[in-house]
Amino acid sequence: MIDYDNFSKRLKIIMQNNEISAAQFAEILNVPRSSISHLLSGRNKPSLEFVLKVLKNFAGVELYWLLNGDGTYLKPDK
Repeated sequence: MIDYDNFSKRLKIIMQNNEISAAQFAEILNVPRSSISHLLSGRNKPSLEFVLKVLKNFAGVELYWLLNGDGTYLKPDK
């Protein structure tokens, strides 16, 4: 189950760790800036397409951490 209440916090962590703004994040994901703004404010919930774009463009991000905060931010090295 997705932890929607804290999803925006995890997006902010991704942006901070990559030293990018919300506008740059939107550009990287090829989504409108308003989509990022709405997600960060909690107004909208993330779509599956959005989650997949994050995982594709930030390959180190762990899926379960992104969705519900479980585990670690980055995938463990194999």
